[in-house]
Amino acid sequence: MAYTVMTKMKMLALWEILKQDTDQEHPITTNEICDRLAARDIPCERKSVAVDIALLNKCGYEVMETKVGKQNGYYVEDRSFSIAEIKILMDAVQAASFVTQKKAAALTEKIACLASTRKAEMLQSGLIRFNTRKHTNEKIYYTVDRLESAIQKKN
Repeated sequence: MAYTVMTKMKMLALWEILKQDTDQEHPITTNEICDRLAARDIPCERKSVAVDIALLNKCGYEVMETKVGKQNGYYVEDRSFSIAEIKILMDAVQAASFVTQKKAAALTEKIACLASTRKAEMLQSGLIRFNTRKHTNEKIYYTVDRLESAIQKKN
């Protein structure tokens, strides 16, 4: 029983590591994967990493393989949004006058997380601050949520 739970945890953690911390320019090696899993108290053998990656691919999670020196390296290339699309969304949030400065910062941070960690840092460092006058009333943001709920219930 414990073995099955640990295996499931390992697969989830492996996917999370690959999705958050890798891209084509920054693959992660088998040894690095084992080290990161060990840091989460998840046991990992080098030999099992390739099997786990193959299982992820079989289940529809696209993990690419490359060589990093003499080791295999792995990364997630295909993302739901391209960097350009993420940048457009972040700029739209920054330009929206009805979103308060506090909420705009929180939203752009969440949107940036759609990319890998390194790309998210790059996107946030190059964030354009528009000269848009921002509302200070947080209730406007929540009103949008209520309006959307009301529209959905009407259908």
